[in-house]
Amino acid sequence: MLTREDNDLITQIDKGTPMGEYFRRFWLPAMLSSELPGADCTPVRVRLLGEDMVAFRDSEGKVGVVDAYCPHRNAPMFFGRNEEGGLRCIYHGWKFDTEGRCTDMPNCWEGEQFKNRVTIQAYPAWEGGGMVWLYMGPKDKEPPKPAYEFLDAPASHTYVSKFFVNCNYMQSLENEFGDSHAAFLHSVQATGPNGGALQAIAGPQARALSRTPTDPKNRHIVDTDFGQVSVSELPPTSDGKARYSVRGPFWLPCISAAGDLNGPGVMALNIKVPVDLENMVFFRYKWSEKPLSQKALFEMTAGGAEFPELIPGTFIPKQNKTNDYEIDRVKQRFFNYSGMVNTPVQDIAVVENQRGSVADRTREVLVSTDRGIIQGRRRLIEGARALAEGIEPKEPWNPEAYRFRPGIVEVEPGTPIEDAIRPVLEPWPKREYSVDALEELVGTD
Repeated sequence: MLTREDNDLITQIDKGTPMGEYFRRFWLPAMLSSELPGADCTPVRVRLLGEDMVAFRDSEGKVGVVDAYCPHRNAPMFFGRNEEGGLRCIYHGWKFDTEGRCTDMPNCWEGEQFKNRVTIQAYPAWEGGGMVWLYMGPKDKEPPKPAYEFLDAPASHTYVSKFFVNCNYMQSLENEFGDSHAAFLHSVQATGPNGGALQAIAGPQARALSRTPTDPKNRHIVDTDFGQVSVSELPPTSDGKARYSVRGPFWLPCISAAGDLNGPGVMALNIKVPVDLENMVFFRYKWSEKPLSQKALFEMTAGGAEFPELIPGTFIPKQNKTNDYEIDRVKQRFFNYSGMVNTPVQDIAVVENQRGSVADRTREVLVSTDRGIIQGRRRLIEGARALAEGIEPKEPWNPEAYRFRPGIVEVEPGTPIEDAIRPVLEPWPKREYSVDALEELVGTD
């Protein structure tokens, strides 16, 4: 469990709080690039880390993200006119470019140069991987862009969706670290020896399935230059070498690659960004070294269990708190363990309802299979406390370390785990992507 003080520290992300300032030292995805479809398009509301903003594209297609309110009289910039290289407030006509500079002040008689003294809060932004990334911290602490491998992949090799989750970010992030829940929450119906249906897996069967691939004492959480990884001891090789599986990366502050639903050669990311104390935005990302076929895209979206169905015109899941996630008790008894439609909905249902939208971690009982959760919390709390004492986080300033892929290593017996896994932690090399053939993109294999 956590103390009340630590629970408040890890969940509160407003400006000026320790964790809020820690998150503001990293580049964070804020929205999908597709939400801003073209130059001079309609502005879009954005809320992140408890701050309200407006995003727009100028006449050159450059993304700007500015404060939600005009500095003149606090009029809402969302209603502004996006025209001729800037966003113009409809109240008195003040206009601002993507850098926050005032370019026109038509109701002002103080002189043409007065507008040069006025700015609107603007946030550094860039686009990568189909998302708009923001930096919300002090200007003199802005780090380099992270070097995630998926940022190199062309659009035909990637798929990203976003949806809102009605809980504190940490509840959903901890779901990534808890690797024993899948055999319960995500299990499906068992079948008898002749194909006859049995009730959903439960009791001893579920307990057997819920055990991790290795006993908890043979599983380790190891700190890295980007966050942490999960390391499992595998059976030794025939010639006696020790073997380790390195997987389950946690990229600080809120990105993971948990989950085993990916097809061959398809890699996954789950990105959990705080919107405010009681809400978060979930970017679910898939990418491949080859173009994603129409079959793969269908299986990940409409035809499969990878993404929740959204209410049309929104980023809100159709199965949500208001309708009890459309739980089907007949399905729960005879088809799957939860009675809910797919994996993300099952996860959302449990994380949104842990004694409310902000979980009370003083009232929990953790066990050995929660080791990843314990370590993940520790890493975040230590980083936030260090920053509060004036020690800047190192992770954002080592962008190449974020180019990680899971792997297996073989080493001499007795090699310390930190030394054994070092080759896997080396940044994955950058690669050139060939021009996509049409048949590859729309193929069915």
